[in-house]
Amino acid sequence: MTLRRRLFLLVTTILVIGLPSTAGVFAYVSWQSVLQRTESEGTLIAQTLAQSVTFIQQVPAVINQIVDKEVRTQADMVAQLTQLARRKNASAEDINRALRTIAANNGIPEIWVSDARGNPLFWSLDDIDARIAVDSGLTLLPVFKPLLQGQQFSVSSDLQIRDLDHRELYYGAVATPDRQGMALIARLPSRANRIIHSVGLKRMVETVLSAAQIDTIWIFDSQLEPLAATSDPRTNTTTHLSEAERSFVEAVISTSAPASFLENSGFHNALFQQAFLYVAAPIFGADGLPNGAALMRLPVNMAAEMNSLLRVGGGMTIALLLLGMTLALPFLNRIVRPLSQLTLQTHRLVEHNFDPDQEMHAELLKVSENRKDEVGYLGNALYSMVTTLKTYIADLKATTAAKERIEGEMSAARDIQMGMLPRVFGSPPDARFDLHALLVPAKAVGGDLFDFFPLDERRLFFLIGDVSDKGVPAALFMAVTKTLFTVEAKRDSSSVAGIMERVNRTLCENNPEGMFVTVFAGILDLDSGEITCSDGGHELPFVLRRNGRSDMLAKKKGGLVLGFVADSVYRDDVIRLQPGEALVVYTDGVTEAMNSEHELFKEERLGTTLDAISDACTARTIIAKVIDAVRTFVGGHPQSDDITLLALRWQGAAGNEPAAVAEETLPAGAGDGTRASVLGGNA
Repeated sequence: MTLRRRLFLLVTTILVIGLPSTAGVFAYVSWQSVLQRTESEGTLIAQTLAQSVTFIQQVPAVINQIVDKEVRTQADMVAQLTQLARRKNASAEDINRALRTIAANNGIPEIWVSDARGNPLFWSLDDIDARIAVDSGLTLLPVFKPLLQGQQFSVSSDLQIRDLDHRELYYGAVATPDRQGMALIARLPSRANRIIHSVGLKRMVETVLSAAQIDTIWIFDSQLEPLAATSDPRTNTTTHLSEAERSFVEAVISTSAPASFLENSGFHNALFQQAFLYVAAPIFGADGLPNGAALMRLPVNMAAEMNSLLRVGGGMTIALLLLGMTLALPFLNRIVRPLSQLTLQTHRLVEHNFDPDQEMHAELLKVSENRKDEVGYLGNALYSMVTTLKTYIADLKATTAAKERIEGEMSAARDIQMGMLPRVFGSPPDARFDLHALLVPAKAVGGDLFDFFPLDERRLFFLIGDVSDKGVPAALFMAVTKTLFTVEAKRDSSSVAGIMERVNRTLCENNPEGMFVTVFAGILDLDSGEITCSDGGHELPFVLRRNGRSDMLAKKKGGLVLGFVADSVYRDDVIRLQPGEALVVYTDGVTEAMNSEHELFKEERLGTTLDAISDACTARTIIAKVIDAVRTFVGGHPQSDDITLLALRWQGAAGNEPAAVAEETLPAGAGDGTRASVLGGNA
């Protein structure tokens, strides 16, 4: 056989044997490369999707917490207001009118106040009579029974559909101060729903699905119940899991690690049939434990590429072999390079804390525009995901910055508010009296206030108050109230009741938010020990007598809270102190302090605490012992209202009564808070 024939036979043999083998090896290598990189990029998408789900799942809870807290605060205000109005014998029509005003000014759909059986007493709706309305049984829902039974102080309801007009509402309710009924505030779900929808799971899933060659996306909870699921309509796939798929997701949740598996995993099946790559990543909750999983199904199909190779034959064999050998490396590079670029950009995305830059956007866009195959689809999906993620991160940064700014402003507001309260008075010291005051706010800023100042050498003016709301509005209303009392007391102090009436008229003139304040004010005659005082819907003070017991002032018909009714009338009462006796005034934050069992401190426990205080204690020690008793009773339960106390002891005209010996050792933490003190000769 000639060499030519041998070479021809050799070439022929090489072509006959080598070309299919080369084609097969080339197909296998290409398949593995595409599969590995698709798996890598799919895993990254699944992890990013799972992290986004964790963030999105926290949004509704935060929003609902904020809205629910606001509603409960409003309900507590209504309960307090209604209770005070009923004490002043206000008519049902007047109370309903006030509730309608509060509802209109604050955008509240409904306000209800019921008795101990849940029957409506007062309401803000002017177009129905709750006593005969179809839905008058609203307050009898099981969710409110713990309030009526005295087991809880406040509750919130799930979404309720009112039978009267099929309106969807949420309700927050608190028990009335006397535990003889409850107050309910309704809120609409629309605002929270819009916010949740704007960053919701379904929208995010649809965004990722529309931009990528992804067959199906599932979002599961820990029980494999779908939170969001959607399919690509082009493939007509369903969202039902097979047993194999379910076992795969359960393994991902139990191991807390991402994983993947290939359906129709045989090489022959993968080349000539439709194959699917499943990629899943665990979703972690706020506690760091897995509470679900994000699952994606990506189609992988190389049938088109392999069919083009199998159609090559005949005289093109040698040319294809040579051309293939020449173009093998560029062809492989053409496949690998975009995937490598995608891998590089995704790693950069992680290194930049998921904050993509312009270069990253440009590279991803380049890959998605230049490739129209699976790699191009994957690049397009990553580009869309990065764009969406950048928006999420920008919004998160803006939200964080806004929160920090608000916290800074609230801190400054607290400093300003506390700076308005008196801190030290008495230079030179006046031995005729001993005064100390303490304010412990429940929030950064609150609505409690106190003040004291001399009117002349013989008379000392003092007051304590509690604004109906919390936060910045209450702080502003508190500042206005304190300033008005200072101005009016120094202008005309002939009658404490007259001061109260003038301040009340001024507060009612411009009060669009319908806020009010309870006030107890008085003038101490330092020579006689006589206190001329007036009550504006405030808690009644205690008098510490020389016999070692405390007496709570008897309730008398007096004025309403300030800022509610402009023509309210107030009266002057007289308290006569003997040398060494003291007056203790407080806000409802003391008597309504609640422990973990939802029990209130109440006036009886305060009286018992004061009975145990020695006559020799200074005003500062009196307050410290009360605060220590309250904190011991409450334990670790969070403070829900501002706590303010003012103690005033009259030492006698000459100031030589032994009202206080050496200062007692105070309980740990009893003196914490914002305080002011007037220390006489014995303080």
